[in-house]
Amino acid sequence: MSSNDWKDLFGSDDEEDIETILQPIVTFPCIPGLKLIRQGLSHEQQMNLIESLIQHGYFDSSKDNNNQAMIFGDLPDYIHWLEPWIIQHYPDLFDSDILNRKPLFDQAILNMYRKGEGILSHVDLLRFEDGILIVSLLSSCAMTMKKDDEKHDVLLRPGDILALSKEARYDWEHGIEERLFDQVEGDIVERGTRISVTLRKLKIVSQY
Repeated sequence: MSSNDWKDLFGSDDEEDIETILQPIVTFPCIPGLKLIRQGLSHEQQMNLIESLIQHGYFDSSKDNNNQAMIFGDLPDYIHWLEPWIIQHYPDLFDSDILNRKPLFDQAILNMYRKGEGILSHVDLLRFEDGILIVSLLSSCAMTMKKDDEKHDVLLRPGDILALSKEARYDWEHGIEERLFDQVEGDIVERGTRISVTLRKLKIVSQY
């Protein structure tokens, strides 16, 4: 994907955002630990993040397996800024034991989903700590939370930020069905190309 491609997909922004406009944190009583910030990232913040990913060679159509990349250790500045930004603006997104750890995140997964693509329902590996952050970009989709026979669809739109901790992280699977359209709460949403940035923290394994 070239810089021209992402502009065609995402549009342009002629006005700079002066300050962060705080959005309410949406909670889900039936899924403890699942929290959503709708349009948490401004249009400018979304564009800057997407452009940075593309400029650094992620999702290059000339390469094989160009739909996913992983980063471990010190996260690059164009991703790491999310950590202090969350701590400053949304301190209630995670419990203090998660929010106060250093670093908050040291692993990132970058995924690009083309129209109709999804990901199998899963629980993130236990090698990662509690507290996972998902930033949704470019296009909308429904993420399905599943536990036993219970299912709940959560609509993710561009700029939305989803946090998983506690039961939502360990007891509920999350995934995205392969389909061209999603129907959530009576709304039918057509999918397009979507990018997600997932941030996690690796557990420290004792060598003794």
